[in-house]
Formats: sequence, structure tokens, C-alpha cells
Amino acid sequence: MARPRLRAGAYPSGVAVILVVAAAVTRQPAIVIIAAGALVAWLVVEVTGRLALAAVEVEVSATPERLVAGEELDVRIVVTNRKPLPLPWLDLSLSLPDGLEPIAGRPQRQTVGAGFAPRGHERATLVFRLRARERGAHAIGPLRLRAGDWLGFTSDDRTVPLDVSVVAYPVPLSVRDRRVASLRPLAETAARRGLIPDPLRFRGVREHRRGDPRKEIHWKASARLRSLQTKVYEPAASLDAIFLVNVASYEQFWVQADPEAVEIVISATAELIRMAADGGRQVGLVTNGLDNVTHQRPRSALGRGPRPLRRSLDVLARLGPYAAASPEAVFLRERGRLASGATLIIVTPVVPRRLADAAVALRHAHHRVLVLSVAPISEAIEARLRSQDVACETLLSVQAARLA
Repeated sequence: MARPRLRAGAYPSGVAVILVVAAAVTRQPAIVIIAAGALVAWLVVEVTGRLALAAVEVEVSATPERLVAGEELDVRIVVTNRKPLPLPWLDLSLSLPDGLEPIAGRPQRQTVGAGFAPRGHERATLVFRLRARERGAHAIGPLRLRAGDWLGFTSDDRTVPLDVSVVAYPVPLSVRDRRVASLRPLAETAARRGLIPDPLRFRGVREHRRGDPRKEIHWKASARLRSLQTKVYEPAASLDAIFLVNVASYEQFWVQADPEAVEIVISATAELIRMAADGGRQVGLVTNGLDNVTHQRPRSALGRGPRPLRRSLDVLARLGPYAAASPEAVFLRERGRLASGATLIIVTPVVPRRLADAAVALRHAHHRVLVLSVAPISEAIEARLRSQDVACETLLSVQAARLA
């Protein structure tokens, strides 16, 4: 819904009134003609000025709506003049958020716009090429329209709020830092364990196949279905990958954040999530960070396919550098909701003692745990993690391995 229009400028109606009075008094033909012309011009200005933006419709869309930071997108503006009256001029100006910038023209400009003269019943399409400078959910708009009367005495100004947004996903770490070629070995290490059935977690039955052990036949179901049925159990260890993302750069989570370290954490997580999803694994995400839009702590439920992947990347795109709680408190609170046997990948700027204790507790809950840290892990903490069968890596060691 458009906001109320603002009209600027005015026709010199006082001069027209004086001319009309002078023509009535003197009755001179020249003055009468001038007075008549002034009245006609006044009428033209009033009619065309008030109808300048009437029946002018705009449609704004962005393509694509989701992209990776650094990529380009097109913003398409369709302007339709549905009335038969042409416009002598029409200016439009589209406001841009901080995370988007135009390709052409002055960099980091906060608006893009154009001016043209639409004819009656004409539709015009304008395309602006933009670049997503940084990750996040970027709301485009509002759109400002300006037009005037045929004689140029007045102008009409209208602001149209838009519901158009673009989500820029984090840049993969291998792209963000050219020294890190890929995190694929870490992704393969995190989910190397196969599926192991747990005989205490009965899931259902299926048809008996050659080679199935006779002791696993479900005799009651076989009698009911009149064919041999074999018991099926839930796996004790799965290929599910749940990412625990910590944005707190210090052990005291309320201390000022380190934005650069948080960006590395988010980029590394985005790359690992894409790899896990490409491998056909279910992915989920839990974080102690806050959503920059809703200011709530987001999470992505475990799932397989493009929708859970998009949800996880959306969470990372909108994640801020400030923590709502300590990572160990959030991760341990989520322990009861995590899929049994799932692989947990903790991605964090640093590994303080309390977070290491939480990783060990999650390992004791029968999860495979991988800790990926931006900063080097202290020798004492690393020794404790490895003694408890918790894998740990630092990005610096990954860089060194690639450069060796």
C-alpha cells in the first residue's frame, strides 16, 4: 500500500486572477486573450498535476532471491501507466540496504534510479544489476516516484513500500580464504562411521530376505501377514550431521564479539553443511547466536533434501556476531532433542574448558563429536578431547596441511 502523496510547487494563481480582473475592467482584446490563456494553463496544471501519479502501478522483483555473498542479482521494476494521459517526466529512486550495491556507477551507493517519460497505457521495464556485498537478509526498498504536470509548475511525490528481500548465503571458506582449498576431509571424517542397528530400538518389520538371521523373524507379524517378516531396528549410529555453531569469541559470552572470527565460523559451517547435504545426509543446525532480523535464537530441524539445507543456510545468512547464551549451556540443553547416534560438529572461534567439557558430555551421550576451532586449541584441552574420543581440528592446521 502506497503512502500519501506529497505535492510540491504551485501555479501562480494570483497572477491569473489579476489578469482576469484586468480583462473584465479594460475589455482589451490582448488582455482578454492573455487572461484566457492563464486560466487554461491553470486548468491544465491542476488536472495533469493531480493525475500525474494516478493509475501508475509498479511491480518490483529480485532474481535470484537466494544467492551467495559476492554474486550478482537483477532487480526488475515494471512501471505501468494505465491512464491515457502521458507523463512529461517520471523519476524513480529505489533505496538499497547496506549489503547490496550497484554494479555500475558509484560503489556503495544507497539508491538506484532512472527517469523517463511514459506514454499513455505504456508499460516500461527497468533492470538494475546489483551485487550482494555481504551475507544477510537484505530488504529492498522503499521505491520513490516523482512526476509533474505538463507545464512543470508542480511535482507529485509518492513513496511505495516494498515486500522484496534477498538472502545472501555465507561465502564458503575455501572461497573466502584461498589458502584453504576444501574442508571435505573434515566432512568425511565427521561421518565416517556406518549404520549400526541397535537391538533395543525396535522400529518395525519388513519382508524376510535370504541371508537374514532366523532369530530376527517376527513370528506374530508373519502369521498376521501370512509371510515371513524380519524385525527392523533403529541405527545406533547414523550419518545424520548436526552442526553446533558457537558465535561467542570468548569464554564469557557477553564480552564483545570478534566479527572476523564469527565470519570464518559461519563460512566454514556453510561449506560443511553443503558437503553433508550433497552426500545425502540429514543436516540440522543449533546455535547460540541471534537472528539479525527476528533477534531470536534460531535453529534448523534435522532433515534431508533442499528445504532443510535452505533453512540451515538461511539461519547462517541471518546470524549475528552476538551470543544469547554460553555455547555449552545451549548445546547441552539441546542434548535431549538431538537424534540418537548423530554426528555432532561443533564449529567455534575458540575452545575454552567449559565447551570442551560439553563436547565430552555429548560424546558420552553416544554421539560422534568433531570440534572445529578457528583459533589453535591448547595442548591440555586437545589432549583431553582426544582421550575421550572427541575429534578436534583447527583451521590453521587445515591450512598447513593444504600448503604442505
